[in-house]
Amino acid sequence: MLMINTCLLIRIMELIHGTHKASKFAPQDFITNMPDNVVTNILGRLPLRDAVRTSILSRNWRFKWTMLSQIVIAASFFGYLSQTSYRNNRVRVIDRILLHVRGAITKFFLSIDEVIDDEDINHWILFLSRKGIKDLTIKNWYVTPLKLHTHLFSCLELKHLTLSNCYFNPPPTFHGFPNLLSLNLSVVFEENTELGPFFTRCPLLESLTINDCRKVGKVKLIEIAKLENLKMLSLILHDPDFEMIKSSGTILGSLAKLQELYLDFKDCHVRLK
Repeated sequence: MLMINTCLLIRIMELIHGTHKASKFAPQDFITNMPDNVVTNILGRLPLRDAVRTSILSRNWRFKWTMLSQIVIAASFFGYLSQTSYRNNRVRVIDRILLHVRGAITKFFLSIDEVIDDEDINHWILFLSRKGIKDLTIKNWYVTPLKLHTHLFSCLELKHLTLSNCYFNPPPTFHGFPNLLSLNLSVVFEENTELGPFFTRCPLLESLTINDCRKVGKVKLIEIAKLENLKMLSLILHDPDFEMIKSSGTILGSLAKLQELYLDFKDCHVRLK
């Protein structure tokens, strides 16, 4: 349907430019004269490939798509590129898209199900950290986890962060995400990961989801209980300590603002004496 919308825009432009001299009752070129905020709203609702393709509508529309502030790159986008002449230059295509965006990029969504070099993704994150990124999602459906560079922790304007199948280990020098409101982690916690200091450096955090799917690293409820603004908490923990389960009610009961709670303790083996 969205692709049809793009074709419809092209057809309307053809009708407008092909008939506006023929009659005083010809349709007005309302598409070309739409305010930039309306154009951006329309383009933001199209798949990225279709938003970029609007550049063929007319000379005036050639760079309209560069006003986008939200870039969504789904796995289907890579599938589309693999069927074109850009199949061997997919990373370069994304590089060019990011470089052509005029202003801030407030949202970046990346979903991949194939091999993409870690360095390329880290290069994009570094670029985004300088473009005012506020909402970042990286979903890796490929088997091998992504190794994210510490560039991630320089995105200090982040308000929403979602990471899936990535290694997660904040550096000791990390001073926190002062504006972070929601955090969704389905990651590989490295052995030396300290989540306590990380949580205390995100003072505004309201929503926290952790899926400890790799059984590496331990999530301590006592550290989560320090998040005074937390309103939503979802924990899916594999093989948790029995003491954690026993104390969960008391500890999490100290979260005064908590409105939603979901706990799922998997592979839990309790020995009764």
